[in-house]
Amino acid sequence: MKKAVGMGEIMIQMNPTGKGALKYQTVFERHVAGSEANIIIQMQRLGIQTSFITSVGDDQFGEIISSTLRAEGTNTSGVKVDPDHPTGIYFVQRSYPVPNKTKVFYYRKGSAASFLSSEDINESLFENTDLFLVSGITPALSEKCMNAALKAIEICERKRIKIAFDTNIRVNLLQNAQKALEVLSVFIQKAQILFTGTGDLSFLFGSDFTDNIKSMSKIAKNAELLVIKKGEEGALCLDLSSGKKFEHPSYPVEVIDELGAGDAFDGAFLAGILKGHSIEQNLKYGCAAGAMTVSLKGDIEPLPSWKDLELFIETFETNDEKLLR
Repeated sequence: MKKAVGMGEIMIQMNPTGKGALKYQTVFERHVAGSEANIIIQMQRLGIQTSFITSVGDDQFGEIISSTLRAEGTNTSGVKVDPDHPTGIYFVQRSYPVPNKTKVFYYRKGSAASFLSSEDINESLFENTDLFLVSGITPALSEKCMNAALKAIEICERKRIKIAFDTNIRVNLLQNAQKALEVLSVFIQKAQILFTGTGDLSFLFGSDFTDNIKSMSKIAKNAELLVIKKGEEGALCLDLSSGKKFEHPSYPVEVIDELGAGDAFDGAFLAGILKGHSIEQNLKYGCAAGAMTVSLKGDIEPLPSWKDLELFIETFETNDEKLLR
């Protein structure tokens, strides 16, 4: 079985049962979520053996996160319990002020994950590993996290482990393009599989999509695949070794909560890569997983298995003629 290791912050998500301004919401659902963890759990559900590196507080929320990872089958030997700092939390505001768009209010400053350091990165976690996954959120959390991520990258390079990186820009952590490039460039340079999105490209380089791809490709010196998520327009993948371009449209679904769609996409795409599927197939899997995720609340709960993913795709491709009962 192929093996993947992920690294990043996992938080408690408080998602209101209703839509609208957060100040008017009184009933909330508690979820577990974090971009890299969402990706890893999606890979685990698709048959990849996974491990995760993070730090959580010595509190009830930290216990929920650890138990959630274990319940999914993800190895938690890389999860540190920090007695001095709390688990991060964030609140979701759905469909306000922009319909079908989600706004997030973070309470993560000083969180346990932001104190994860290079000393917490144990090389034994990377034994017999095929792929390492991290995103731009983690090095942006703190200098300690930056150094921890760089140590993980160094281990992967030494052990010839493939590196997947998603730019995953958070404006509240990386306020402008200059700061973002200062933090992210080294990871963009090191990755063999690079994920980004049209929003991230515009934030970094400007409004011209073609020029943005050229600018990103110049930095991504080791990239074999450049995958660009385009939201409602689907996704494309550039095979930088051959120069070939592959595209797949999105699947039209009702948007309940747009959070986690890109993570589901990454997880399905990477699982397909490790299982030897074609780029065209992996784009299809990624777009389908993303569509399934936005149609429900929560980041982890909607993540599909292969069986569910294939049923979703078959139903769309047969124009809803598939009998489900």
